[in-house]
Amino acid sequence: MRRLLKVVTWLDRWIKHLEDKRSECGLPGCSGPKNPWSRFVHHRSGTYLQGVFYCQRQCLETALTAQLARLHAIAPPARPSNRIPLGLLMVARGWLTHEQVVTALAAQQSAHSGQIGEWFEKLGFATEQQVTSALGLQWGCPVTSSFDSAAVAALGRIPLGIMEAFQMLPLHFVSATNTIYVAFGQRVDHAALYAIEKLLDWRTQPCVAGRKIVAEELVRMRQQPRPRELEFGPMRDFAEIGRVSVSYMLRLGADEARLARVGPFIWLRLRVQSAHTDLLFRLGLESPRVQNLQRLSLRAVPISASEAVNM
Repeated sequence: MRRLLKVVTWLDRWIKHLEDKRSECGLPGCSGPKNPWSRFVHHRSGTYLQGVFYCQRQCLETALTAQLARLHAIAPPARPSNRIPLGLLMVARGWLTHEQVVTALAAQQSAHSGQIGEWFEKLGFATEQQVTSALGLQWGCPVTSSFDSAAVAALGRIPLGIMEAFQMLPLHFVSATNTIYVAFGQRVDHAALYAIEKLLDWRTQPCVAGRKIVAEELVRMRQQPRPRELEFGPMRDFAEIGRVSVSYMLRLGADEARLARVGPFIWLRLRVQSAHTDLLFRLGLESPRVQNLQRLSLRAVPISASEAVNM
């Protein structure tokens, strides 16, 4: 009898411990069950979002939609204005002349496409190695000349769509400092790195690699299966993104979900026991009329050599 009483007492304390940890839903005005026993059973199907517990689908979907709206309202960060223009930097290094920079800028403006570094290469004014070295100087980052494809594949924690959009690759992970080194083939995007840091709880360190090497590796990766990664086309309705996300979370039995906005993407990472599944939503683009107006305004402004700030 005494042994049975100890077991019942231990069970009661264990239940109270779980109740203390997961007794409150993070949504104000939650309509979930209030009875402790009913709430305990119901919480077994609940999910954490951004570290906050939500007890049922309606609460989770409401909270997720609010988070999505908040992320969309965040204005894209302005490009840093204190960088030395790439063309000017290469002229100072003796790799280009002023006339070559002006010629490359005119070709870029006429084509309405391509980075300025690409045009230096296309016109035969500079090699890819020179452009890559100049990018490293421009961003204050080390330059890597090679990497292991197998090691890159093993670090598949960043969705491929994001890597393609920013032309970047994870190179190396240092477990002792929880740091991942990321190589960029074009401009280094610190805002993207910051978002990745917040979602993965990793420190990020940028470096620069050859544009063609990065592009070729991304093409190769696109041809490989990525079973734990789902991409969704342009979507503008946050409620729809929320419904799709919650549907996958419940179907997979996700214990936890974290989300972040990385450029034009909403990245939702689901933890299912010890594994992860990534949902990547591309946000809807602006209307064609707005895009056309932006293009016209860009074409109307001539570009000078000192404005060659992007590769």
